[in-house]
Amino acid sequence: MENNLLPKWLVNGLGALLMVFVAFLIVQQIYNFNQVVKNQKPANTITVSADGKVSAVPDLAVVNIGVMTQGAAATDVKNQNNDKVNKVIAFIKQQGIADGDITTSQISLYPQQSYPVVVPGAAEANNAPKIIGYQGDQTVTVKVHGVNKDQSVLEKILDGAVNAGANEVQGLSFAFNDPNALQQQARKLAIDNAKTKAQELAKEAGLNLGKVVSISESNAATPLPYALNAPLGMGGGAAKSIAPDIQPGSQDITESMSVTFEVQ
Repeated sequence: MENNLLPKWLVNGLGALLMVFVAFLIVQQIYNFNQVVKNQKPANTITVSADGKVSAVPDLAVVNIGVMTQGAAATDVKNQNNDKVNKVIAFIKQQGIADGDITTSQISLYPQQSYPVVVPGAAEANNAPKIIGYQGDQTVTVKVHGVNKDQSVLEKILDGAVNAGANEVQGLSFAFNDPNALQQQARKLAIDNAKTKAQELAKEAGLNLGKVVSISESNAATPLPYALNAPLGMGGGAAKSIAPDIQPGSQDITESMSVTFEVQ
C-alpha cells in the first residue's frame, strides 16, 4: 500500500540532507580529535636542565675620562674646562678612535659655597651661604675596540689623556661587541649537556630516549661588563707619566636550557 503522507521527493531529499549532516558531524569529530592529539604532549617524557659555559676575552673596553676645573668666575671656569676637554678629545681621535665611539656623557658647572656658622638671633642674610667660586666638570666616554688582541691603544689613551689635560679617569669596564654569538655557543653546549644528561637518566631507568619534545631557556642573561671602578690616575704637574699595563682577563658566558624528551 503506497504511503501518501509525504511526497516521495520530499522523503528522498530529507534522507539525503540527513546523510550530509551525519557526515559533517563525523568529519568535525575527527578534526577535533586530531587537534587534541596534535597539541598533547606524549605521555612518557623526561625533562632535564643543563648549563653551557663559554669563556672569552672581552674585545671592547669602555673608559670614562673627565676634566674638573675650578676658579673664581663661572665664565673662566667654563672656558678653561672646554679648552682642556677639546684637547683631550683631539688626542683621543689621533689614536684612531672614531667619532661614534666618543660620547660626552656628563657636563656640569656649579657654584662652590661657603656656609657660615649660624649665629642665633643674627639677621637671616648673615647666615646665608656665600659663593666663593665655581667648579666645572665634563666626562667623555670612550669605546676602544679590539682590546682582546692589542691593548696598546687603550694604554696610550689612559696615559696620554691625562697628559692632554684630563684629571679624572673614573673607571674602566670590559664587555663584548657581539655577545649574541657567544650566547648562542653557550646555548648549544647547554642543549648538548642536557641530551647527555637525559641519556644517562634514561639508561639508568631502563628506558630509550626519543626525540626532543620542547626546549626552553631559563635564567638567560647578557653578560654584564665588569669594571675597574677605582680612578686610574690624576693628571697635572710635570711628574713623569707611566702608562698602565691593562689586562682584560676573561669572562664566562653561561646559558641554562630546559629540554623535554620522549622516552619509551
